[in-house]
Order: sequence, then C-alpha cells, then structure tokens
Amino acid sequence: MAKQDFGSLDQAFMQDELPPAELVTRSRTLLQPKTVDVLDADGELVETIPYKPRRDHTQVTWDALTPMVRSAYHRGFQTYVRNVDNSIDEMDPPECKVCGDKKWFLIDVDHPNKAVPCTDCPGYANKAVRTISFKMEVAGLPTGRSIKRLDEINRDYQTGDGLRSLERAYHHANTIVTRNTPKLLVLVGSTGVGKSFLSEGIAYEMVRQNRQVFYVTGGLFADNMRPRFGKDRTDDTLPGRQQFKSGLLAVDNLVFDEVGVGDDPFGSIADEYQDLFSRRFDQGKTTVIAGNIGPVYANPEEVQQWMNVGSPPADTPVEKMSADQHLAQVIGDRLVSRLKTSDGSAALSSMWECRDARSLEKKARGK
Repeated sequence: MAKQDFGSLDQAFMQDELPPAELVTRSRTLLQPKTVDVLDADGELVETIPYKPRRDHTQVTWDALTPMVRSAYHRGFQTYVRNVDNSIDEMDPPECKVCGDKKWFLIDVDHPNKAVPCTDCPGYANKAVRTISFKMEVAGLPTGRSIKRLDEINRDYQTGDGLRSLERAYHHANTIVTRNTPKLLVLVGSTGVGKSFLSEGIAYEMVRQNRQVFYVTGGLFADNMRPRFGKDRTDDTLPGRQQFKSGLLAVDNLVFDEVGVGDDPFGSIADEYQDLFSRRFDQGKTTVIAGNIGPVYANPEEVQQWMNVGSPPADTPVEKMSADQHLAQVIGDRLVSRLKTSDGSAALSSMWECRDARSLEKKARGK
C-alpha cells in the first residue's frame, strides 16, 4: 500500500471497525508531537511550549503569534507528517527500498515517457518472463533495427590481410563472450569495417546469457559528461555527471562503441575516458572499446584520397598524431602498455586493413 493511495494523512489509519471520529483521534493522539521547541534566529532554545496545530487557531490568534512561535508550530506539523509516513511504511513497507515499489526509472530526460525497470525489485529477478528485446533496451542496445549475432558475421566482403584482421577480431569477440577473457578488448579501424557490428554482437550475446551489460556510445558519453554552464549548472532534470559515470563503473560488462565521437572543446572528455577505462581494468571488469583510433593527419581529405589509390604514392600524408599517441590519448599510457603484454588480460584488434563493406553490402542487397 503506497502513501499516494490515501486521500489524506488521517485516512492512512482507516479501518472498517473504527468510526471517522475515532480515526482522527487515533492519528493525532499517537503521532502528533506533545511539545515543540521555540528557537531564536541563532537556533538557540528560547522555551518549550505545547504543540497546537494551525487548524486549532483562528486567523486572529495565528497572526498574533510571534514568528518564532509560528515556526515552532510549523516544525511540529512537519514532525507529524514524518511520523505518519514512517508509520505507513511500518504497517506495509515497500518490497523494494530503492524505488519504493514504483518499479521504473526515467532513462532519458529528453524522452520522459521512456523508462527502465528498477533491477532491484524482487519481481525483476524472474528473468524467464523478460523478452530479449526488453533486455536489449535495458542494456542500452538500439531496438529500432535488427542486431545480428556474432555467428552471423559476413566475411564475403574481405580478402587477404583484411580477412585475416576480421577473423582475428572475431576470435577476440567470441572469446570475450564465451570465456570472459580478455578483460579489455580494443577494436580499432576505419568506418564501415565492422567494429560496431562486433561491439553490438558482443553486447547482444551477453544479454542472451543474462549477464549484466551496458552498451554506450561516445556521443552519449560526451553529452552526459560535458561541463555544465549557465542554466545547465542548476538544472535538476539533467543527469548528474558522477551519477552517470558511477553507473558505467559499476556494471560488470561495458561495451563502449564509437569512442571519441562527440564534442570535446575543453579536452575534459579524454580525461574521463582514461579514468573510466583504467578504473574498470583495475577492478577486473570486462570492457570492450571500439573506435576510429589510428593516425590523425593534418589534412583528412588528403589521406582519404591517398587511401583510395590502389598503390599509394611515395609522398604519404603528414601525420598530426601517430596511432600509438591517439590510442594513449583515449585509454591512457598505462593501458597501452598492458595491451603490449602477453598475459591475456588485454588485447588489441586492428581492423585498418579491412575494406569498407557498406557500399558492397548495399550493392549486394540491390541484386
């Protein structure tokens, strides 16, 4: 029984065998404070007086009271309300202490009708009644399109070194799903080579195994972690930065796709990346990172033209940042060194040799 089921506080004690007059008497007698303390502006005790609620005063007698006495009576009424709330909880306590049996939490302030269930509720433990699509939405996976399983990967669009790179990345993805190792997997490569396919596939397989997993993109991370300015600093409807980050730290399995995507004019997001990934690795929690992490060139258009040439010319584009420097900027020097060890705790799969399969796939669909 929830507090909102009662029309008034006194109705919380309604029983069939008690007439209304006895209901009011019982509530006020048991739960109203007997006395209240009158405090001065410094919070020092002036005197203790018997409690008399506002309804027992006329407007004339209430206006004649000093502000200190009126404040004391207000505090007495607040004590009465708290006593009633506590009494209701003792009579019929909520099964879930986290949500108070509301069952749901809002997931996105921009879409107030979209909510996720409270996973601490006792009823949520019955996983057999939850559909895959429902669990996918809870895990943050996109539900507006079809998510393929890892074994549905199409290798027809890759040849030579590209095929070998894809096979290596698939092996790591399959190992992290079946054996929960390595604890850190980094997938790097150009756009359209299958990084998001593997990332979503890993998260989807974990959902099917009823493992705790959350899928997040770099854009969503940047939106939630950006510094607040102006009205945003005091806007209570915006999710808290630390609350959002704490959730990512707490989840057992985190799949982070499109890392680096998002506005970062102050460079603070890169620091948040490194802190998040480093702390999760120290806690032994599984993290999958995917993104266009590679050499950064001074002229992106020039390098795109250079890559599209069958045999690259001798004058290669000028690098603004090497691949190792870019990777260190995202995950930190410490985790980069872990990727170079052979203890199996971390693995790097480069898919830069793979071809962009999007145009080929569209052409195949058109046939």
